[in-house]
Amino acid sequence: MAQNSESSSTNGNSTKKIIKLGVVLFTVTAITGLVLGVVNEITAEPIRLTQERLRNEALAGALPEAEKFETVELEGSADPIIKDVQAGYSGGSAAGYCVTVAPSGFAGPIEIVVGITPSGSVRAIRILSQSETPGLGAEASLPRFSGQYDNKASDELVVVKTPPSAGNEIQAISGATITSSAVTLGVNKALEYWRDNLKGGN
Repeated sequence: MAQNSESSSTNGNSTKKIIKLGVVLFTVTAITGLVLGVVNEITAEPIRLTQERLRNEALAGALPEAEKFETVELEGSADPIIKDVQAGYSGGSAAGYCVTVAPSGFAGPIEIVVGITPSGSVRAIRILSQSETPGLGAEASLPRFSGQYDNKASDELVVVKTPPSAGNEIQAISGATITSSAVTLGVNKALEYWRDNLKGGN
């Protein structure tokens, strides 16, 4: 009988320990969740504002003649690469469009804002975000590469590994042909969307 009493006491202690441990874990989890929620609340707005500023800078850089931008609804048949279209205006007149595209690069999507003039030329491009290899594909953001697209008037641009000999050629970044081709694909898709859906508009 004493043995049964001792066993019951041991089981009771074990149950109490388990309950206590559960309460502690629940409390820690609740506090952690609360802290993370507060941190997220504090940082969400600054992050949003930073992203908005970078986007506005990209739009202004891709189509510098535009003084303001208005969102244009995407066509239902748009290529998945096309993410956003903004109509640019200057003094009430059409300044062109900014088409945001996100082709797949070597390390992930490359978000590019492509400025297109009313005549269908590439005014300029700005890379909004990318995760390409530093020292290689990441150099797509630098003017020595991205500047090649400035004022290009061509239905289709092509990537070459040697200095360009034709107006529609873009010299690839050394060691980063995949990134170079991805950016060029994105620009070509933006031009194609303009021809199919925006030409003659604004």
